[in-house]
Amino acid sequence: MRALAVVVLLALVPLASAAVSVHIEWSVDDAVDVDRRYVEHFTSSSLECKDCIETDGDDVVVRWWRYSDQTGSSWPDDDANLRADNMGVEVDESRSIINGNGTEARKHLVDVRGTFSIQSEIKDESYLAANLTVEPLVDLRNDVIMQFLLVEENSEDNHGRELSYLVRDLTSEVGFYRSGGNTTQVDVTIPYTHLSAAGVELADEQYGWKVLIVVLGAESDSVEPPGVIALYETSVPTSSEDVAYLDYLPPLVFIAVALVILFSVVRSSFNQEHGLPEIRARWKTSKDPAIVIEVDAKRQDVSIQGCEAIEPWSMRGGVKRSTVEAGNSLSFDVRFKKWRDEILVLKLKMEVETLGGWTQNIRLPLRSKPERSVEDEQA
Repeated sequence: MRALAVVVLLALVPLASAAVSVHIEWSVDDAVDVDRRYVEHFTSSSLECKDCIETDGDDVVVRWWRYSDQTGSSWPDDDANLRADNMGVEVDESRSIINGNGTEARKHLVDVRGTFSIQSEIKDESYLAANLTVEPLVDLRNDVIMQFLLVEENSEDNHGRELSYLVRDLTSEVGFYRSGGNTTQVDVTIPYTHLSAAGVELADEQYGWKVLIVVLGAESDSVEPPGVIALYETSVPTSSEDVAYLDYLPPLVFIAVALVILFSVVRSSFNQEHGLPEIRARWKTSKDPAIVIEVDAKRQDVSIQGCEAIEPWSMRGGVKRSTVEAGNSLSFDVRFKKWRDEILVLKLKMEVETLGGWTQNIRLPLRSKPERSVEDEQA
Protein backbone atom coordinates (compact mmCIF):
# COMPACT_ATOMS: atom_id res chain seq x y z
CA MET A 1 0.00 0.00 0.00
CA ARG A 2 2.81 2.43 0.91
CA ALA A 3 4.70 1.60 -2.29
CA LEU A 4 1.58 2.22 -4.38
CA ALA A 5 0.97 5.53 -2.61
CA VAL A 6 4.51 6.71 -3.36
CA VAL A 7 4.23 5.70 -7.04
CA VAL A 8 0.88 7.49 -7.48
CA LEU A 9 2.02 10.66 -5.73
CA LEU A 10 5.26 10.81 -7.75
CA ALA A 11 3.27 10.37 -10.96
CA LEU A 12 1.10 13.36 -10.04
CA VAL A 13 3.97 15.73 -9.21
CA PRO A 14 4.43 16.92 -12.84
CA LEU A 15 0.69 17.67 -13.06
CA ALA A 16 0.75 19.73 -9.89
CA SER A 17 2.77 22.48 -11.54
CA ALA A 18 0.58 22.92 -14.62
CA ALA A 19 -2.57 24.71 -13.39
CA VAL A 20 -4.64 26.19 -16.22
CA SER A 21 -8.34 26.86 -15.53
CA VAL A 22 -11.26 25.45 -13.59
CA HIS A 23 -13.40 22.82 -15.26
CA ILE A 24 -15.47 20.56 -13.00
CA GLU A 25 -18.01 18.41 -14.85
CA TRP A 26 -20.83 16.16 -13.66
CA SER A 27 -23.71 14.31 -15.31
CA VAL A 28 -27.38 15.24 -15.22
CA ASP A 29 -29.15 12.86 -12.85
CA ASP A 30 -32.14 10.76 -13.88
CA ALA A 31 -35.49 12.50 -14.07
CA VAL A 32 -37.35 13.05 -10.81
CA ASP A 33 -40.11 10.46 -10.42
CA VAL A 34 -43.51 11.76 -11.56
CA ASP A 35 -44.97 10.75 -8.19
CA ARG A 36 -42.95 13.59 -6.62
CA ARG A 37 -44.50 17.05 -6.86
CA TYR A 38 -42.69 20.22 -7.93
CA VAL A 39 -43.81 22.94 -5.48
CA GLU A 40 -43.07 26.67 -5.82
CA HIS A 41 -43.61 28.76 -2.67
CA PHE A 42 -44.09 32.52 -2.99
CA THR A 43 -43.49 33.92 0.50
CA SER A 44 -44.68 37.26 1.83
CA SER A 45 -42.28 40.10 2.65
CA SER A 46 -42.24 38.89 6.28
CA LEU A 47 -41.08 35.43 5.11
CA GLU A 48 -44.42 33.98 6.19
CA CYS A 49 -46.16 31.56 3.89
CA LYS A 50 -49.48 31.17 5.71
CA ASP A 51 -51.42 30.35 2.54
CA CYS A 52 -48.81 27.90 1.24
CA ILE A 53 -49.52 24.19 1.14
CA GLU A 54 -47.89 21.58 3.34
CA THR A 55 -45.08 19.63 1.67
CA ASP A 56 -43.26 16.43 2.55
CA GLY A 57 -39.81 14.98 1.98
CA ASP A 58 -40.74 13.60 -1.45
CA ASP A 59 -41.64 17.03 -2.86
CA VAL A 60 -39.11 19.08 -4.82
CA VAL A 61 -39.54 22.52 -3.25
CA VAL A 62 -38.26 25.96 -4.29
CA ARG A 63 -38.95 29.39 -2.83
CA TRP A 64 -39.20 32.74 -4.58
CA TRP A 65 -38.34 36.08 -2.90
CA ARG A 66 -39.87 39.26 -4.39
CA TYR A 67 -39.20 42.11 -1.95
CA SER A 68 -35.59 43.29 -2.15
CA ASP A 69 -36.51 46.84 -3.22
CA GLN A 70 -38.93 47.22 -0.30
CA THR A 71 -36.71 45.61 2.35
CA GLY A 72 -33.16 46.38 1.22
CA SER A 73 -32.39 42.67 1.05
CA SER A 74 -29.33 41.41 -0.81
CA TRP A 75 -31.37 38.55 -2.27
CA PRO A 76 -32.21 38.91 -5.98
CA ASP A 77 -35.89 39.37 -6.88
CA ASP A 78 -36.04 40.06 -10.64
CA ASP A 79 -36.66 36.45 -11.66
CA ALA A 80 -39.10 35.95 -8.79
CA ASN A 81 -41.19 38.95 -9.84
CA LEU A 82 -41.22 37.76 -13.44
CA ARG A 83 -42.35 34.29 -12.39
CA ALA A 84 -45.01 35.73 -10.06
CA ASP A 85 -46.37 37.99 -12.80
CA ASN A 86 -46.59 35.04 -15.19
CA MET A 87 -48.51 33.01 -12.60
CA GLY A 88 -50.78 35.82 -11.40
CA VAL A 89 -49.40 36.00 -7.86
CA GLU A 90 -50.23 39.34 -6.28
CA VAL A 91 -47.76 41.54 -4.36
CA ASP A 92 -47.27 40.32 -0.77
CA GLU A 93 -49.47 37.31 -1.49
CA SER A 94 -48.20 34.01 -0.06
CA ARG A 95 -49.08 31.14 -2.32
CA SER A 96 -47.94 27.74 -3.59
CA ILE A 97 -48.05 26.44 -7.14
CA ILE A 98 -47.93 22.69 -7.71
CA ASN A 99 -46.34 21.24 -10.85
CA GLY A 100 -46.40 24.56 -12.68
CA ASN A 101 -50.17 24.70 -13.22
CA GLY A 102 -51.79 23.68 -9.94
CA THR A 103 -52.39 20.03 -10.78
CA GLU A 104 -51.43 17.22 -8.41
CA ALA A 105 -50.40 14.83 -11.18
CA ARG A 106 -47.76 15.35 -13.84
CA LYS A 107 -46.28 13.42 -16.76
CA HIS A 108 -42.72 12.92 -17.98
CA LEU A 109 -42.74 13.91 -21.65
CA VAL A 110 -39.17 15.09 -22.32
CA ASP A 111 -35.85 13.27 -21.87
CA VAL A 112 -32.83 15.41 -21.04
CA ARG A 113 -29.32 13.96 -20.96
CA GLY A 114 -25.85 15.47 -20.73
CA THR A 115 -23.54 17.30 -18.37
CA PHE A 116 -23.13 20.46 -16.33
CA SER A 117 -19.75 22.04 -15.73
CA ILE A 118 -18.24 24.91 -13.78
CA GLN A 119 -15.64 26.70 -15.86
CA SER A 120 -13.43 29.74 -15.48
CA GLU A 121 -11.26 31.50 -18.01
CA ILE A 122 -10.41 34.23 -15.49
CA LYS A 123 -9.43 33.45 -11.92
CA ASP A 124 -12.33 33.65 -9.44
CA GLU A 125 -14.87 34.33 -12.22
CA SER A 126 -16.63 31.00 -12.65
CA TYR A 127 -19.65 30.36 -14.83
CA LEU A 128 -22.06 27.46 -15.36
CA ALA A 129 -22.26 25.60 -18.67
CA ALA A 130 -24.67 22.86 -19.77
CA ASN A 131 -24.16 20.52 -22.74
CA LEU A 132 -27.40 18.64 -23.19
CA THR A 133 -29.51 16.58 -25.57
CA VAL A 134 -33.25 17.19 -25.42
CA GLU A 135 -35.76 14.68 -26.83
CA PRO A 136 -39.55 15.11 -26.55
CA LEU A 137 -41.30 11.75 -26.19
CA VAL A 138 -44.50 13.10 -27.80
CA ASP A 139 -45.45 16.09 -29.93
CA LEU A 140 -45.51 19.23 -27.79
CA ARG A 141 -47.22 22.61 -28.04
CA ASN A 142 -45.21 25.61 -29.18
CA ASP A 143 -45.32 27.25 -25.75
CA VAL A 144 -42.93 24.70 -24.21
CA ILE A 145 -39.96 26.22 -22.34
CA MET A 146 -37.01 24.77 -20.44
CA GLN A 147 -35.97 26.54 -17.24
CA PHE A 148 -32.64 26.27 -15.41
CA LEU A 149 -32.96 27.19 -11.73
CA LEU A 150 -29.91 27.70 -9.52
CA VAL A 151 -31.15 27.04 -5.98
CA GLU A 152 -29.39 27.72 -2.67
CA GLU A 153 -30.38 25.13 -0.07
CA ASN A 154 -29.88 27.44 2.94
CA SER A 155 -29.62 31.16 2.24
CA GLU A 156 -29.14 34.19 4.46
CA ASP A 157 -29.35 37.82 3.31
CA ASN A 158 -27.55 40.91 4.57
CA HIS A 159 -30.19 41.44 7.30
CA GLY A 160 -30.00 37.91 8.66
CA ARG A 161 -33.19 36.68 7.02
CA GLU A 162 -33.11 32.98 6.22
CA LEU A 163 -34.81 30.96 3.48
CA SER A 164 -34.33 27.38 2.40
CA TYR A 165 -34.27 26.37 -1.27
CA LEU A 166 -34.15 29.97 -2.49
CA VAL A 167 -34.12 30.43 -6.26
CA ARG A 168 -31.08 32.62 -6.91
CA ASP A 169 -31.16 32.57 -10.70
CA LEU A 170 -33.53 31.56 -13.50
CA THR A 171 -32.40 31.08 -17.10
CA SER A 172 -34.74 29.90 -19.87
CA GLU A 173 -34.16 28.09 -23.16
CA VAL A 174 -36.60 27.46 -26.02
CA GLY A 175 -34.26 26.35 -28.83
CA PHE A 176 -35.17 22.67 -29.25
CA TYR A 177 -37.49 20.51 -31.34
CA ARG A 178 -41.14 20.13 -30.25
CA SER A 179 -41.91 16.97 -32.24
CA GLY A 180 -41.71 13.59 -30.55
CA GLY A 181 -38.60 11.50 -31.19
CA ASN A 182 -36.46 14.38 -32.46
CA THR A 183 -33.26 15.12 -30.53
CA THR A 184 -31.70 18.57 -30.18
CA GLN A 185 -28.24 19.45 -28.91
CA VAL A 186 -28.70 22.31 -26.46
CA ASP A 187 -25.69 24.21 -25.09
CA VAL A 188 -26.41 26.79 -22.41
CA THR A 189 -23.98 29.14 -20.67
CA ILE A 190 -24.89 31.20 -17.61
CA PRO A 191 -22.10 33.82 -17.51
CA TYR A 192 -20.23 34.99 -14.43
CA THR A 193 -21.70 38.51 -14.61
CA HIS A 194 -25.22 37.06 -14.57
CA LEU A 195 -24.47 34.77 -11.63
CA SER A 196 -22.57 37.42 -9.68
CA ALA A 197 -25.53 39.80 -9.91
CA ALA A 198 -27.66 37.05 -8.34
CA GLY A 199 -25.18 36.57 -5.51
CA VAL A 200 -23.81 33.27 -6.84
CA GLU A 201 -20.04 32.78 -6.59
CA LEU A 202 -19.19 29.33 -7.95
CA ALA A 203 -15.47 29.98 -7.55
CA ASP A 204 -16.03 29.46 -3.83
CA GLU A 205 -16.60 26.02 -2.31
CA GLN A 206 -19.94 25.06 -3.82
CA TYR A 207 -21.66 23.49 -0.81
CA GLY A 208 -25.45 23.70 -0.76
CA TRP A 209 -26.27 24.50 -4.39
CA LYS A 210 -28.70 22.67 -6.65
CA VAL A 211 -29.47 23.01 -10.35
CA LEU A 212 -33.00 22.18 -11.46
CA ILE A 213 -34.10 21.62 -15.04
CA VAL A 214 -37.83 22.31 -15.28
CA VAL A 215 -39.55 21.82 -18.63
CA LEU A 216 -42.96 23.55 -18.78
CA GLY A 217 -45.45 22.77 -21.53
CA ALA A 218 -48.13 20.35 -22.68
CA GLU A 219 -48.91 17.82 -25.38
CA SER A 220 -49.76 19.29 -28.77
CA ASP A 221 -53.48 18.54 -28.49
CA SER A 222 -53.86 19.70 -24.87
CA VAL A 223 -55.91 22.77 -23.90
CA GLU A 224 -54.64 22.79 -20.31
CA PRO A 225 -52.27 25.47 -18.96
CA PRO A 226 -48.59 24.54 -19.34
CA GLY A 227 -47.33 22.36 -16.50
CA VAL A 228 -44.16 20.54 -15.54
CA ILE A 229 -43.55 17.84 -18.18
CA ALA A 230 -39.97 17.04 -17.15
CA LEU A 231 -38.07 17.66 -13.91
CA TYR A 232 -34.38 17.06 -13.18
CA GLU A 233 -32.57 17.85 -9.93
CA THR A 234 -28.82 17.70 -9.39
CA SER A 235 -26.49 18.94 -6.66
CA VAL A 236 -23.51 21.06 -7.63
CA PRO A 237 -20.50 18.97 -6.56
CA THR A 238 -17.71 20.35 -4.41
CA SER A 239 -14.01 20.06 -5.03
CA SER A 240 -13.85 17.30 -2.42
CA GLU A 241 -16.44 15.09 -4.13
CA ASP A 242 -15.90 12.46 -6.80
CA VAL A 243 -16.28 14.55 -9.97
CA ALA A 244 -14.36 14.72 -13.24
CA TYR A 245 -11.60 17.35 -13.39
CA LEU A 246 -11.08 17.94 -17.08
CA ASP A 247 -8.74 20.85 -17.53
CA TYR A 248 -8.16 22.48 -14.20
CA LEU A 249 -6.11 22.50 -11.13
CA PRO A 250 -3.88 19.47 -11.22
CA PRO A 251 -2.63 20.64 -7.78
CA LEU A 252 -6.15 20.05 -6.49
CA VAL A 253 -6.13 16.61 -8.09
CA PHE A 254 -2.79 15.91 -6.46
CA ILE A 255 -4.07 16.97 -3.04
CA ALA A 256 -7.38 15.10 -3.45
CA VAL A 257 -5.67 11.83 -4.37
CA ALA A 258 -3.19 12.23 -1.53
CA LEU A 259 -6.05 12.77 0.91
CA VAL A 260 -7.89 9.70 -0.39
CA ILE A 261 -4.78 7.56 0.15
CA LEU A 262 -4.25 9.06 3.60
CA PHE A 263 -7.91 8.54 4.50
CA SER A 264 -7.73 4.88 3.44
CA VAL A 265 -4.71 4.29 5.66
CA VAL A 266 -6.24 6.13 8.64
CA ARG A 267 -9.58 4.37 8.25
CA SER A 268 -7.90 0.98 8.07
CA SER A 269 -6.02 1.81 11.28
CA PHE A 270 -9.26 2.84 13.02
CA ASN A 271 -10.97 -0.36 11.91
CA GLN A 272 -8.22 -2.45 13.42
CA GLU A 273 -7.76 -0.42 16.61
CA HIS A 274 -11.34 0.50 17.46
CA GLY A 275 -13.39 -2.09 15.63
CA LEU A 276 -16.00 -0.17 13.63
CA PRO A 277 -19.24 -2.15 13.28
CA GLU A 278 -19.73 -4.78 10.59
CA ILE A 279 -22.68 -4.07 8.31
CA ARG A 280 -24.40 -6.73 6.19
CA ALA A 281 -27.48 -6.41 3.97
CA ARG A 282 -29.57 -8.79 1.89
CA TRP A 283 -32.88 -8.82 0.07
CA LYS A 284 -35.85 -10.28 1.92
CA THR A 285 -37.62 -13.19 0.26
CA SER A 286 -40.92 -11.36 0.03
CA LYS A 287 -43.26 -10.05 -2.64
CA ASP A 288 -42.70 -6.37 -1.80
CA PRO A 289 -39.25 -4.74 -2.05
CA ALA A 290 -37.51 -4.94 1.32
CA ILE A 291 -34.05 -5.66 2.68
CA VAL A 292 -32.65 -6.89 6.00
CA ILE A 293 -29.73 -4.95 7.51
CA GLU A 294 -27.58 -6.56 10.20
CA VAL A 295 -25.31 -4.46 12.42
CA ASP A 296 -22.62 -6.15 14.53
CA ALA A 297 -21.14 -3.76 17.11
CA LYS A 298 -17.51 -4.46 17.96
CA ARG A 299 -15.74 -2.62 20.78
CA GLN A 300 -17.95 0.48 20.74
CA ASP A 301 -21.69 1.10 21.14
CA VAL A 302 -23.42 2.00 17.86
CA SER A 303 -26.50 4.27 17.59
CA ILE A 304 -28.61 3.85 14.45
CA GLN A 305 -29.63 7.38 13.38
CA GLY A 306 -31.54 6.72 10.17
CA CYS A 307 -31.49 5.61 6.54
CA GLU A 308 -31.66 7.45 3.24
CA ALA A 309 -32.39 5.78 -0.11
CA ILE A 310 -30.76 7.25 -3.21
CA GLU A 311 -33.06 7.95 -6.16
CA PRO A 312 -34.83 6.36 -7.91
CA TRP A 313 -35.42 4.21 -4.80
CA SER A 314 -37.77 5.61 -2.16
CA MET A 315 -38.29 4.22 1.34
CA ARG A 316 -41.67 3.26 2.77
CA GLY A 317 -41.57 4.62 6.30
CA GLY A 318 -38.38 5.18 8.24
CA VAL A 319 -35.93 3.36 10.45
CA LYS A 320 -36.38 3.38 14.21
CA ARG A 321 -33.55 4.98 16.16
CA SER A 322 -31.88 2.33 18.29
CA THR A 323 -28.59 1.51 20.03
CA VAL A 324 -26.50 -1.63 19.61
CA GLU A 325 -24.29 -2.21 22.62
CA ALA A 326 -20.68 -3.30 22.13
CA GLY A 327 -20.44 -7.02 21.40
CA ASN A 328 -24.09 -7.32 20.35
CA SER A 329 -25.90 -7.32 17.02
CA LEU A 330 -29.16 -5.98 15.64
CA SER A 331 -31.14 -6.70 12.48
CA PHE A 332 -34.00 -4.64 11.04
CA ASP A 333 -36.02 -4.33 7.86
CA VAL A 334 -36.03 -1.44 5.39
CA ARG A 335 -39.00 -1.35 3.01
CA PHE A 336 -39.37 0.50 -0.30
CA LYS A 337 -42.37 1.89 -2.15
CA LYS A 338 -41.85 -0.12 -5.33
CA TRP A 339 -39.33 -2.09 -7.34
CA ARG A 340 -36.85 -0.17 -9.48
CA ASP A 341 -34.62 -1.28 -12.34
CA GLU A 342 -31.43 0.18 -10.88
CA ILE A 343 -28.99 -1.00 -8.22
CA LEU A 344 -30.16 -0.14 -4.70
CA VAL A 345 -27.95 2.44 -2.96
CA LEU A 346 -28.75 3.17 0.68
CA LYS A 347 -27.00 5.42 3.22
CA LEU A 348 -27.07 4.03 6.77
CA LYS A 349 -26.34 6.82 9.26
CA MET A 350 -24.81 5.83 12.62
CA GLU A 351 -23.11 7.32 15.64
CA VAL A 352 -20.18 5.25 16.97
CA GLU A 353 -19.21 5.88 20.58
CA THR A 354 -15.99 7.96 20.87
CA LEU A 355 -15.65 8.08 17.07
CA GLY A 356 -18.64 10.25 16.15
CA GLY A 357 -20.90 10.14 13.10
CA TRP A 358 -20.38 7.55 10.39
CA THR A 359 -22.31 6.80 7.20
CA GLN A 360 -22.16 3.38 5.55
CA ASN A 361 -23.04 3.20 1.84
CA ILE A 362 -24.93 -0.03 1.14
CA ARG A 363 -25.18 -1.25 -2.45
CA LEU A 364 -27.28 -4.25 -3.44
CA PRO A 365 -27.75 -5.65 -6.96
CA LEU A 366 -31.32 -6.16 -8.08
CA ARG A 367 -33.09 -9.40 -7.41
CA SER A 368 -33.90 -11.08 -10.69
CA LYS A 369 -37.44 -10.72 -12.05
CA PRO A 370 -37.86 -14.51 -12.34
CA GLU A 371 -36.98 -14.77 -8.65
CA ARG A 372 -39.57 -12.12 -7.77
CA SER A 373 -42.26 -13.69 -9.94
CA VAL A 374 -41.77 -17.11 -8.30
CA GLU A 375 -42.22 -15.54 -4.89
CA ASP A 376 -45.30 -13.67 -6.10
CA GLU A 377 -46.87 -16.95 -7.22
CA GLN A 378 -46.03 -18.60 -3.90
CA ALA A 379 -47.60 -15.65 -2.09
